[in-house]
Amino acid sequence: MSFYYAQKPFEPYGKVLIEHVNISIEDGEHVVIIGNNGVGKTSLLEKIYATYSDEAYYMEQDLTNYRELTAMDYIISLNPVLYQIRTKMSDDLNALAKYIELDGYGFEQKIVTQAKQFKITEDSLAKPLKQLSGGEQTRIAIIRAILSRQTMLLLDEPTNHLDDNMVNDLCRFINNSTQTIIMISHHRGFINNVATHIIDVNNKGTTKYEGSYDDYKAISDLAIKSQNNAYIKQQQQIKQLEKNIQRVKQWHASSSAQTSVRDPIGQKKLSKLIKRAKTKETQTQHLIENKNVTKPTSNNIAQIKLNNGQQFNNRNLFQFQQVCYQNEQGTIFDHVDITMKKGENVLLTGPNGSGKSMLVKLITGLVQPTSGKINISPSLEIAYFDQQNYNLNFELTPMEMLLELPNMTRSSAQTILNAFNFDHDSLFNKISNLSMGEKSRLQFVLLYFAQPHLLILDEPTNYFDIHTQELIMEMLKEFGGQVLLITHDEYLKSKFDATQWYIKNRKIINSALKPKLDDDVDSTLSLLEDFKHIDEFGHYQTDD
Repeated sequence: MSFYYAQKPFEPYGKVLIEHVNISIEDGEHVVIIGNNGVGKTSLLEKIYATYSDEAYYMEQDLTNYRELTAMDYIISLNPVLYQIRTKMSDDLNALAKYIELDGYGFEQKIVTQAKQFKITEDSLAKPLKQLSGGEQTRIAIIRAILSRQTMLLLDEPTNHLDDNMVNDLCRFINNSTQTIIMISHHRGFINNVATHIIDVNNKGTTKYEGSYDDYKAISDLAIKSQNNAYIKQQQQIKQLEKNIQRVKQWHASSSAQTSVRDPIGQKKLSKLIKRAKTKETQTQHLIENKNVTKPTSNNIAQIKLNNGQQFNNRNLFQFQQVCYQNEQGTIFDHVDITMKKGENVLLTGPNGSGKSMLVKLITGLVQPTSGKINISPSLEIAYFDQQNYNLNFELTPMEMLLELPNMTRSSAQTILNAFNFDHDSLFNKISNLSMGEKSRLQFVLLYFAQPHLLILDEPTNYFDIHTQELIMEMLKEFGGQVLLITHDEYLKSKFDATQWYIKNRKIINSALKPKLDDDVDSTLSLLEDFKHIDEFGHYQTDD
């Protein structure tokens, strides 16, 4: 599906977000929209969908409004008529007959088949969305998009919460698809794998680039460097002209004081100086008012330092001893022994559904182990970034939520919220109405005031633009306490210096303590080779 979308200016909510939108996409292109948080990417995707709704499907990034629905019901609601009939089937035989007539069970089987390809079980399909992990919710949203069968897919942050295998599966689907697909993403590796084109969005407008993220980055970096050099040169010209004006004015003042009104030659020189000063002044004013080079815009959140709590003196932050945890889904952890020590950061990885978020709940005491013991240092202060934003009160505004903190003043709350790029409207908007990026930023505001010894971050960069991701990494580097980071982002992993834990077969394995399997195998094979030369009495055989 080819289409063209333009709007000047782009102001979906009565506020100008982008001065000039001009987007042209050809049939079958896979385009990724990138840009800073708050610039209007999601609003732009929603407007494109509103314009082409008969031929497009829009995958929402936030399923909060559907959290009470089962995953199966959410997908079936693609067909509103079928969904309404399904809700009445439990006590209406006519509804059951109509459901069968419309092949509702056939559609359910298609959902089950597609779900299996994304490693979603029938049991998970029967659960409310609120009970599913972030990765499972994202996969459910992707399955719904695929089953829509529309010629254009609009995907908002489709890699959020997905592990590496799931991202690779999504890449294969996109690369094999002949549909026109427009995506918003900040995942560099994903963009490099799927993008045929990049659309860069900023407050001024939209620019389309051909190729991957790396191709775009090389071109845009060069353009920014050129713009910055041109801006510096322009500012130097303005300063030089201003100096010239000042010098001519000084000459004029000096000559005026020394020249008599009866001195025609002196008066002629004064007249020339006045004309020269006016010419320089006009040149400078013209350059300032009509400058065609603007200063490259700075990005998003100001660099802010996260503060840790008072000095922590204990040797260990926490320790698991033979910890088991079971719930209705089965055994999540089986006899886990792990210790996080003072002075070390930890990177926790594992496939979707392996129990990463459950580990956080055990550490923070939200759930208790089925057996075993968890020792948490009594003086340990913990702050937690929740990938689902469940630690936010959706009925309050950001300002109201901060004012609930001890000793918080309205002035301090507004200052820090402004520093995290919350404008006046966002300060007094219900948290439930904020974008996912704004909700994530609000969580970092709360972390700023927490002053913990241990910072637990569960997929903290999912909804942040690439520049803000870099700022978060700088915050973590300067943080004086310890960090437990959960992420699937390969770039983030590469920048985070930490001990790596990974979850496998219901165990948590510290890679620093893991024996080298290759060495063990080699030693065993060598020993077996030796045993070939030992007789039944334990003596080595010889050629004699």
